[in-house]
Amino acid sequence: MMLKVLFYGYAMGERSSRVIAHRLKSDVAYMYLSALQQPDFRTINRFRKDNIGILKGLFVQIVRLCVEMGMVSVGMIAIDGTKLKVNASYRKTKKADGLDEEISVIDKQIESILKECEETDSREDEIMGEDKSIYEVTEELKDKQKLKEKLKRAKEKMLMSNSKEINITDDEATTMLHKGYPPEPSYNGQVAVEGSNGVIVAATLTNNPADYEALKELIEETEVNTRDKPSEVLADSGFSSYENLEYLEEKGIEGYIPDQKIESTRKGTYKHPEFHKSRFKYDGSSDSYICPMGKTLAYKGLMKREGKPDIRIYRCMDCPHCKRKAECTKAEYRTISWDPREFLIHKMCTRLETKEGKIKYGKRKYLIEPVFGDMKYNRNMRGLLLRGKLKAAGEFLIMCIAHNLRKVAKYLIGSNYPVLGPIMV
Repeated sequence: MMLKVLFYGYAMGERSSRVIAHRLKSDVAYMYLSALQQPDFRTINRFRKDNIGILKGLFVQIVRLCVEMGMVSVGMIAIDGTKLKVNASYRKTKKADGLDEEISVIDKQIESILKECEETDSREDEIMGEDKSIYEVTEELKDKQKLKEKLKRAKEKMLMSNSKEINITDDEATTMLHKGYPPEPSYNGQVAVEGSNGVIVAATLTNNPADYEALKELIEETEVNTRDKPSEVLADSGFSSYENLEYLEEKGIEGYIPDQKIESTRKGTYKHPEFHKSRFKYDGSSDSYICPMGKTLAYKGLMKREGKPDIRIYRCMDCPHCKRKAECTKAEYRTISWDPREFLIHKMCTRLETKEGKIKYGKRKYLIEPVFGDMKYNRNMRGLLLRGKLKAAGEFLIMCIAHNLRKVAKYLIGSNYPVLGPIMV
């Protein structure tokens, strides 16, 4: 019953436990789902927080329900991520020196409170005698001591994780940029959406602002959840990396993922596109590159890397005499690095430049972006209510479950689907 009420609430864009508790007394749909039971907002909120662990299994059940109903076509999937603000203020984000300063201030406040308590105690002793003192540690002092311990724990965690800053309210969140808004402590919710009905077939949440690390996990989750392997993956340039392109090649999956730097050149966000690496011509006979100004970048040696292929380094020694050096590089000499996996980038670019590639990549926008648009602007899910990565991930799964249930309802209305029997999961 509680799950039905929660899922329905999220599907209607109502996530507040107080609002849902009110609806259970005033809204016929909620009353029907709860069989007229009326748990209060504390019970609803506690249930949501205490049952995060079961949500992954429920999400998979609903995906497989969609598969059995014929709603899911895993041939083509689109993947993307969106930043979700956490239930914490940016003002509570501190750097290491800021934490030290705040701990120092609290130490002084504690000292001042103790001194005041001592003086009060002395006055009471004079009036009532030492055996009849009513002095106890004040609530204010207890709060200050708790805050000091919290700040110390936050600093220890920040040093252990080598982070530059930490949010005191939610110490697992990361400050992320939001398009058109100032940076906020956030998590990155990432999903894979199938191509026929827009069902979310895989979902994950991370505190990494970058998307590229999620590609492998989303594809593997899609295979597990749907018991089928995608043949094509559409994603924006945020998912482009040599590791991801290698992974797709090994899996035999055709990717449509533009390179970040080439994409920035195409969009005009690269400051001087005429000096982008792609504009330098390679000369195989001399193993060198020729820059747009006709200067030679000779081979200088290998950069060794652990666990990754070695990189070949090419450098131009004529840069100090070039009229356009300032547009080409800020360093003394222009350097180009060549990774032996670069052929994967060129292969992807060639695929995207074909007529078929442009049509397929164009589908990405209307497959994945409406999912986040509907969540954030129609269902009012711009941020997360629960704190901590585990609970935030659970709440994100509820959002995804609510999205899929709305898709099921729409499909049932439009297809005259027969009454469902038991679903084998």
